[in-house]
Amino acid sequence: MPIFKRRKRTTGEADRIGAFWSWWTGSGATLVAGAVARQQPAEAAVLSEHLGRIHPDLEWELGPGLHAEYVLIVTAAGDPGLRATARRWLRAAPPSDQTWEYADLRRPGPAATIRFEGLPQIAVDEAVVTTDPEAAAIHVGVHHPVFPSLPVDAQRQVTFLILDLVLGEEMVETWVGAIEPLSDAPADGSPISTLLPTVAAFAGEHTLADGSPAWKMLEGTRAGQRIIATAEYPLRSIRRPQLDTHAAVSIGYPVRREDGLPETEMLDELRQFEDHLTDRLGGSGNLLAHETTAGIRTLHYYVDGTTPAGEQLRAATTGWPHGRVTVSVTPDPAWTNVSHLAG
Repeated sequence: MPIFKRRKRTTGEADRIGAFWSWWTGSGATLVAGAVARQQPAEAAVLSEHLGRIHPDLEWELGPGLHAEYVLIVTAAGDPGLRATARRWLRAAPPSDQTWEYADLRRPGPAATIRFEGLPQIAVDEAVVTTDPEAAAIHVGVHHPVFPSLPVDAQRQVTFLILDLVLGEEMVETWVGAIEPLSDAPADGSPISTLLPTVAAFAGEHTLADGSPAWKMLEGTRAGQRIIATAEYPLRSIRRPQLDTHAAVSIGYPVRREDGLPETEMLDELRQFEDHLTDRLGGSGNLLAHETTAGIRTLHYYVDGTTPAGEQLRAATTGWPHGRVTVSVTPDPAWTNVSHLAG
C-alpha cells in the first residue's frame, strides 16, 4: 500500500489528458494533418471539442514545426491557473515524428501579418516599441498605426499578439514586465525588429553562463526585525508551470545574534537540512527562495500538485533537533506567495 496518495481532483485531469492523446494517436493526428494540407480549418476545429474536454479555456493553434511538418500548440494563453494543465498535456504527448511535434507555449514566428476580428491584415513590421529596463523586467510599449481606429481593449489584444509573435510566449512572460499599448506614436519609438535582441540581451545579463536562473539577495526589516532573503531571479511561474503548489517550510532555530539571524554553525546546519529536504523531492519540486529572520528560516518550495511532494516534505522534516518545523501546502499556480521576492 502506498504511503502517499495522489490528489483525487487531479486524477480526472490526467484521465482527460489521456483520453485526448488516445483520440489523437488513434485518428486525430491523421484527421487534422489532412485538414491542414487541404486548407480546411473547419475540419481542424475538431481539436476544440477534444481539448475542451481537458479544459474549456485552453487555446490551440497549428503551424509549421521546427523539426516536423506541423506543430500543435496548446497554451494557457497567459492564465497561470492553466499553465500546469497545458504542461501536463505536453508531457503526456507521444514522441514527435515527421508529421507532428508539440508545444505548450507560443513560439516566435516569421509571420509578417496578423488577423484580428475581421480587420484587414495588420503588418507586424509597422509596429514600433519603447523599452524601459528595470531591475527584474523590461517594460514595453507598443504602437501600431491601426491603433487610433481601435478601442483600448482591441489595442491591448493586438499588442499581446504582436509580442507573442515577435518574442514568443515564454520570453514575454519571463522577461517583459508592464505592457502598454500606445495610441499615439512615441517620439522615442524603435522598430519592432529591435525588440527581440533587446530582450534577449537583457535576459542574458540576468542568466548564469550555463543557462540556469540566477539568484539574488534581498535585505530589509519585518516587524522591526532584520530579514535576509535569497530568491531565484526572476521568479516567474512560466519557467516551471507544472509546479503549481507552494510548500512553505518554516524552520525554527536558536537565536544568539542580536539581529535574529543564525550564527555560522547554525547556518551550516540549516543549509544541510535544506539539502536534505530538497533531495527528498527529486524531480517533483524546486526550492525557489528562502527568508531568514527572528529565529525562523522559511524555505519556499514549489511542487507539482499531482504528486505527493508536499507530504514527502512533511515526512522529511522530522529530523530537525533545534526547534519547531511547520509545513504549509497551498495551490498557487501564479506563484503569488513569493511575489514580494520577485523584484
